[in-house]
Amino acid sequence: MHARDLNELARLTTYLFQTTPGVRATRTHVSTGVPTEGSRWRLRSLDSLQCARIEAALPAPPAAVEPTGWDGLDVRLMELLGTDGRMSLRELAAATEAGLTTVRRRLHSLLAARVSLRCDLARPRSGWPLSAVYFASVPGQYLADTVRVLPGVREVRSCAITAGPHNPVIDVWLRELADVHTFEAHLSRRLPRLTIGDRSVVLRTVKHMGRLLDHDGRCVGVVPLRNPHGPEPSASSPDLSVG
Repeated sequence: MHARDLNELARLTTYLFQTTPGVRATRTHVSTGVPTEGSRWRLRSLDSLQCARIEAALPAPPAAVEPTGWDGLDVRLMELLGTDGRMSLRELAAATEAGLTTVRRRLHSLLAARVSLRCDLARPRSGWPLSAVYFASVPGQYLADTVRVLPGVREVRSCAITAGPHNPVIDVWLRELADVHTFEAHLSRRLPRLTIGDRSVVLRTVKHMGRLLDHDGRCVGVVPLRNPHGPEPSASSPDLSVG
């Protein structure tokens, strides 16, 4: 769940859960950092020479500019790209009723400093068909060193630091079911101060980054991610949990 601040998070969790029949108690664990996330993960199917050729063919990144705050056009561009990241400049200009030059300039500004586009693939087709989550803990004085190592572990797709009983929560992709234990043993040897308190195999992912997925992991619908810089949600909003 995404929220712009702790006050909004409190309102969202109250609205979503405490008014649901049968819910007797809730507990929220706030993420205090994300050392690595899915957009940085790679299949590593290409060798170093192939990667270098791709890097050389990429256009120069837009020049970074000092962010000046968000306005309605920025928010609308984010909504549109969140629905379809392949939209052309002309399509974005038509949808926002803004000039082509304005949209190009604003998009370059967003991509330089505040927005990143990512490409995901259906997990069953990736060669890493199994997803698992490890709930770990590490003494506070070793936390920074630990989370610096985790992004370099091939199976680790993302990692979040949380204020709760499990300070690193580690999301991994694995080759087969038996690797759930093999990977945990490998992680324990590499990071002896890290203790795995719990682990969970993900049976099915229904929604990922605003995409509704079928049983094969393919996108069958879109629920756009709510921009935290957009209008604040009202208490009557039916979709406060988009995230």
